[in-house]
Amino acid sequence: MLLIGLWSLNTHGANSQLRLEVDNIDWHGGTRVAYGVFDSGAYAQTVYFKVRLTGPPCLFFVTFGGTVASKRQAAHGGSSLGYEIYDSVTRRTALHELPAATANEVLGGAFAPGESVKELTFVILVPPEQVKPAGIYTHPIKITVYQGTRNSYVEQDTKMVVFSIPIDAVAEMSLGEPGSPFDATVKGHHLDFGKLEKDKAKGLDMRVRSNAGYHVTMESENGGVMKHTDPRNPATIPYSLQVGGTAVSLGRAEQAVLSRSNRLTDRNGDLHQLMVTIGQIGNSPAGTYQDNLALTVISDN
Repeated sequence: MLLIGLWSLNTHGANSQLRLEVDNIDWHGGTRVAYGVFDSGAYAQTVYFKVRLTGPPCLFFVTFGGTVASKRQAAHGGSSLGYEIYDSVTRRTALHELPAATANEVLGGAFAPGESVKELTFVILVPPEQVKPAGIYTHPIKITVYQGTRNSYVEQDTKMVVFSIPIDAVAEMSLGEPGSPFDATVKGHHLDFGKLEKDKAKGLDMRVRSNAGYHVTMESENGGVMKHTDPRNPATIPYSLQVGGTAVSLGRAEQAVLSRSNRLTDRNGDLHQLMVTIGQIGNSPAGTYQDNLALTVISDN
């Protein structure tokens, strides 16, 4: 015996009612709560929502508004952060609203007999390395469900949801050989002078990147001199330090050596060249001399 089930989809039936169930969207990416302005990774966030049907089965599709000149921009104060809405992580077809949206730029679906709820998803992606000031960036997104197809439809329900994306204040430092790029994993650097001689000099690059402005403090463990590593030997050898060609006194406690207020850098950061020059050797006894400098970058936010 062959059984054939027959059913039809309602496209404009007055008895069919569609309703959206969708919440405001708080962004997250990877393990981060806030958007990392210097993070090179682009994180795709999948958002779930529902379409609820009352009445006979029908075809439907969902559109997404909120574009300005074809670009979505979340705003905070006078700054904006670009983002996009896609159908999926893999296809990445941008979703839009009528009348401009094509059949591929909407989310389509169909209710079968007995179905009353369809769970759908879309993807929000914020392109990486947009260096913007700290704050909560928001943008309203208009989501509309239509009964029918892109060629023949009736509007059923519209929701305005708010997309929110936090950006934290960031100030990061990297130390390296002259010419080195920014490397967030490098937090220390060793200058080996070999045989000490008066006026012998060595340099390193300090790079600082920030979206809020910053200042850098510096403190010498020995007050601006290198001490003999044998704790029984009190001998010291002075040295001088320049940051960007400007002399820095290390004879007192921790101090600010430079400041860049309200600074938005690129991913490579601001370059500050440090130069250490050996002072008078005199009759210092043989041995190994050293000092430790603690450099700290602090966000101005």
